[in-house]
Amino acid sequence: MSSEPLLSVRGLNAAVEGFQVTEDIDLDVNAGEAVGLVGRNGAGKTSTFRGIMGLTPVWSGSVRFRGEELTSIRSELIPKRGIGYQPEDRKLFTGMTVDENFRLPIWTSGKARGIDDEDAVIESVYDVLTELDERRDAKVQNLSGGQAKMVAIGRALALQPDLLILDEPLEGLAPVVVENLKRHIRAINERGIAVLIAESNVTHVPEVVDRLYVIERGDIVASGDPEELAADEDIQKLMQGSGAE
Repeated sequence: MSSEPLLSVRGLNAAVEGFQVTEDIDLDVNAGEAVGLVGRNGAGKTSTFRGIMGLTPVWSGSVRFRGEELTSIRSELIPKRGIGYQPEDRKLFTGMTVDENFRLPIWTSGKARGIDDEDAVIESVYDVLTELDERRDAKVQNLSGGQAKMVAIGRALALQPDLLILDEPLEGLAPVVVENLKRHIRAINERGIAVLIAESNVTHVPEVVDRLYVIERGDIVASGDPEELAADEDIQKLMQGSGAE
């Protein structure tokens, strides 16, 4: 059995509008593991995720998923390889219902993922995101912020990924909603789906993830045990913007 991580990122240098925004990012996610990437706003979390997903230019470096190099394939093929992605801005299909948002990825890419029973997959999504069960026919533009985040996560789950990448799923939500979403993320991980989650609040993630990376100015500056890093005074100061641009 190979000991290679499920996701292996090495020396990732990504660009936005022609400017380099990450500095030789190295990170790993093992099969079934939950990993956090924390950093203040503008630290490079979203650019790292978009680089992994092929949505922003990668100048150099390697992104390997299950041993396959992703930087050499088109971005629209990456979800079909088994990576679900919830972007920071959600990008839900307004005018469509919750249920239609869940089903759309299956309609477009389900065959490539070997999904034969669409209804069974959709029910498995509702089994995790239970609050949405009664909102199946609601238009997504009429949902609360927390419900909209759940729909974005559920849509990423619809292709039965091996890795789920979540960009700031807890940002801007009321504390009770944050705790609820944490339970959902843990439930997803307990199903054997690896999770890579970015957050700007370091206190949100220790109880959700197994390992933590800290990013600042596009560079990984620390990694290790989530609780130890969350309690580190230097990390706390960094996250609060000490020395900010």
